[in-house]
Amino acid sequence: MNSKLVILGGGAAGVLIAMKLASQNIDVTLIDSKTFYEYTPALCSVLYEETDAKFHQHFSEISFELEPFLRKINVEFILGNAKLIKDDKVFIHQREEGIEYDYLVICTGSSYADPWKTQNGTECIDLNRRINFLNEQREKYKQAQHILCIGGGPVGVEVATEISYRAPGKKITLVDMNKTVLANAPDGIGNNAQRILNARDSITSIMEQSASQKGQEGNTYIYETDKSHTEIKADLVYNCIGVTPNSEFLQANHADWLNEKKQIIVDPGLRVTSNVFAVGDVNSVNEPKMFYTAHMQAIHFVRNMSRIIKNNTNVENLIPYHPSRPNMIVSMGPQYAIGYVSGIKLTGWPLGLNKGSHLASWGKYTIERITMNSCHLKIPVNEVLYLTSRP
Repeated sequence: MNSKLVILGGGAAGVLIAMKLASQNIDVTLIDSKTFYEYTPALCSVLYEETDAKFHQHFSEISFELEPFLRKINVEFILGNAKLIKDDKVFIHQREEGIEYDYLVICTGSSYADPWKTQNGTECIDLNRRINFLNEQREKYKQAQHILCIGGGPVGVEVATEISYRAPGKKITLVDMNKTVLANAPDGIGNNAQRILNARDSITSIMEQSASQKGQEGNTYIYETDKSHTEIKADLVYNCIGVTPNSEFLQANHADWLNEKKQIIVDPGLRVTSNVFAVGDVNSVNEPKMFYTAHMQAIHFVRNMSRIIKNNTNVENLIPYHPSRPNMIVSMGPQYAIGYVSGIKLTGWPLGLNKGSHLASWGKYTIERITMNSCHLKIPVNEVLYLTSRP
């Protein structure tokens, strides 16, 4: 009789784990509160497409329904939102009986401010509801004339530059507490990103300051910076800081699994207990929380799980995970990006220093297609990245 693996979460790590283990001698069940998979990093491009038709077309290219996809690879899908874990069972809000497991991997990811990630409540979300929500967000964007982006990480930079190119008549203000945007990016590419933002007439960067809301006049939000006390009046505000692990369901009876950041504490083998693992944004591994790193952890988990299945490897002797070498590509508009890939800087040098790199932009699009498994490349490409990104 095969052992049973339950994957809790159908995002970056969860789906890749399901795809990798579907053909092995283990019964796999995936639980998610969404009926669909979504490549969230592409939303900064999708939401600001020039026409509604292009928006819907692009969104259809970065999402798919989970149940039929998983059925084809003999993985059971259960729609539900986790309530608690107890006695080797996962309990969800949508049913009374628990879902038994021999092994559990928690891949519930993280929550982010609207509209970039679906929120982790107790309700389930289908694809139509998600599209309707994004349509509402898109209408707010189309009506806005002055947009405030709080935070200069990858999301804030992509939002500002995508809007700047798509709608040059809109005014954009970006506020960040660091000297440059992308302050934690590898090899100083944040300096290149800052140069590009400064070259865009519609973008104003206010650096080394924070901004807080002081009031509201009708549909206009009034913010003020903490040092220069600059007043910013915007009719649309994007909060582009703060990632919260989706670990609320563990508070009831497994609060001891969590650290002060509410991340699930894992050992070097990504293990929480003898038969529970945590992979991706939700765990305590000290590396950037990205789709890329979630994929690398997923590949590593599968390698350990395969050893357990095939060789009866003692779970005490798992291969330790080492954080991946940094790789990053950030869009600087529909046709430009900057990046750091396998030690190579892509900044648009020498002619595109004020715009970015076409090659990096092509690379970002390629990553999107690979992530969506175009030409069945998702597994082999991530395997190669795993092997080449080890320290």
